[in-house]
Amino acid sequence: MKCIQLIITFSLIVSGFFQVLTANEREESTRGFKNWDKNGDGFLIPSEVPEGPRENFKNVDRNKDGKVTLEEHLLATVGPEEPEKRKVRKSAPSQFNRHVIRQTWDQEKEGYDREYFVSFPEKRKSKIPVLFVFHGGGGQASNMIRGWAKRFSDYLVVSPQGYRRGWNISAEATKAPDTDFFKEIIKDLKINYPKADLSSVSMVGFSNGAGYIFRLLIEIDDESLIKNVVPMVSSMEEGQYHDGSFWERSDDQNGDYDVKKKPVTKSAILTVHGTEDRIVPYAGGKRGRNAIHLSAQDTAFYWAQQKGFKGKKIADNKGKEISPGIFSYAYKGVNVTHLKVSGAGHGLGPKGEKVNPMVNEFIRTGKIKSKY
Repeated sequence: MKCIQLIITFSLIVSGFFQVLTANEREESTRGFKNWDKNGDGFLIPSEVPEGPRENFKNVDRNKDGKVTLEEHLLATVGPEEPEKRKVRKSAPSQFNRHVIRQTWDQEKEGYDREYFVSFPEKRKSKIPVLFVFHGGGGQASNMIRGWAKRFSDYLVVSPQGYRRGWNISAEATKAPDTDFFKEIIKDLKINYPKADLSSVSMVGFSNGAGYIFRLLIEIDDESLIKNVVPMVSSMEEGQYHDGSFWERSDDQNGDYDVKKKPVTKSAILTVHGTEDRIVPYAGGKRGRNAIHLSAQDTAFYWAQQKGFKGKKIADNKGKEISPGIFSYAYKGVNVTHLKVSGAGHGLGPKGEKVNPMVNEFIRTGKIKSKY
């Protein structure tokens, strides 16, 4: 019955009117959003929405970016909160610590407080491993951290917020200095969380957040800082790797990757991508109007080469099936692995549940098993 109510209210936006519902109903709608958000990245794409309400996806997607945020979902299913209730309602205490880094750049010449959230484990060890989680385009750090804090309750989980809900990779609205933002967070963690093990920093990122991971792998000059990384459902863009070399920007504002760079990272790398991804094509190619991506398999191969692999790229038909429809391309000796998720779209869909334990294990150990 609750599912039916959620689907019906999702459709109300078509007629252009809303009924203001109770706080409990808002909570119910939020739970429905999270149930649909299979990969926990903080937004919905069409393949994650059930068939009926999917017909109204474009109407719910108010900014027409191909994704539905929690705010857009609530506006469609519940409607705006009554102003009177907003004034008297007390915000619940957050279980996560919120911090801000003040930055200035051309878009924010007066300065801008960029936030990040931290989940600190209850059972504190002498040294606590650190996991950064990066949302995709349109996502929210405050949503992203919730699921990952549960999955890694023994880690210090850090969830930064992208400016204008995005990371500055190519054609995004943000031109923020994101690499500097990460460096400042690391400095902040040293002060505020002295038990954080900053020699054991792992990362997972989705879509635009995966692009951010690739930027950090290229641009961070501390070879031992970043340990295990999982960029999901995105590949490198041509600006980041071309003519046999990696590249970085001399200026975050102009978007050009114009400085050749030799990455120093020793990170273990696991890339994950669905073959039917219509947002970031698995085989490479154009995303949106301006971004051009390398293929998922080329991305993994170039990182393997960067880490010293001397052999040939693993052929597509040589992947090892480690779970039904999930194929592993492991470059021996350099700890770079690509997972091809056959038939999956940008959100990975039902196969995302099969990928989850692989990602969890890789973050913790830097390895995955030969069979799942």
